[in-house]
Amino acid sequence: MRYISTRGQAPAVSFEDALIAGLAPDGGLYVPERFPVFSGELLDSLIKKSYVDVACETILPFIGGALEKSEL
Repeated sequence: MRYISTRGQAPAVSFEDALIAGLAPDGGLYVPERFPVFSGELLDSLIKKSYVDVACETILPFIGGALEKSEL
């Protein structure tokens, strides 16, 4: 997953770079280039999970392979 600036004047960066930088060089906030779509089946399965498990499942698409599920 790549992250872009809300001001549109900075290059796209990785999750790790966006996390470390905080703000883009143009002063904008980093947001995902595109937002993941969660299936109804996945959302239904989250109902029975703990808060930690829900957080882990929903963050994975945003971190773009920076961490594996087992590292969360």
